[in-house]
Amino acid sequence: MRDIALILHVVAGLVGVVFGPLAVVVTLRVRRLSWVGEVYHWAVVLSCLTALVMVPYDWGRLWVFWPLSIAAYLFVYLGQRAAESTGELWYRGVLRGYGGSWIALWTAVLVVNVPDHPWTWPVPIVVGEVAIEWLSAVGGKRFADRR
Repeated sequence: MRDIALILHVVAGLVGVVFGPLAVVVTLRVRRLSWVGEVYHWAVVLSCLTALVMVPYDWGRLWVFWPLSIAAYLFVYLGQRAAESTGELWYRGVLRGYGGSWIALWTAVLVVNVPDHPWTWPVPIVVGEVAIEWLSAVGGKRFADRR
């Protein structure tokens, strides 16, 4: 069971890492939920579920997957709901939702693959959040007017 979950987790994680930025760009361009956003959503769902399956096998090292999985799914859910909304600031929800889940995926990659370094948590979160907020304030304005 663990090996199957690990294989599915790695594949879903790779799809998520690749499709995350594509989901943001395509969703902002078409101004609605797109197939790329759906692929990204389901990649994050599968990645989160398989992570939760693997945690009990090595609790001491993998416990961080619990909060990261919950955060990643909540963010991708926010992005999906924002993509379906018609509100004035819909693009901020897309950027923060899809972007936040992408940051959670990269944080998980770093925490697992570069253990014992304290910077693996704050660096992707700080750099990613600064980029998302900058895009929300500056770059996203043009998407608000087109809806």
